[in-house]
Amino acid sequence: MIALLALLLGATSPDPVPLRSAVETCDRGSMAMLTRAEPRRRAEWADAIYREQRAIASERASLVATSATPAGQANVASSRQTLEARQQQLEDARAVERAWREFYDEYRADFLASCSGKKRDDG
Repeated sequence: MIALLALLLGATSPDPVPLRSAVETCDRGSMAMLTRAEPRRRAEWADAIYREQRAIASERASLVATSATPAGQANVASSRQTLEARQQQLEDARAVERAWREFYDEYRADFLASCSGKKRDDG
């Protein structure tokens, strides 16, 4: 599941440059393409987050059962630290996603306000 978190934080993090460029140049084609792609990207992201959170919860539940035996108690502390690190990575991924969504929404609003029916006028 750690590979999933790397994917969430790295490979699927949207690049802000195309969005910024589309807004700055009032490029309707690029903006339309970005707008069509965003719901799918968000759905895939939500699926990955759900699967990782579910895996963390499942592993936490198994720790409770493991800690009931004397042999299992030795590894419980280490396992809990690993799970807490994974949970923190998941929270970081959520924070990055929230920041992206705010960025996307603000730039989309700028595009709609500035590029409706005319070329952008920055003067």
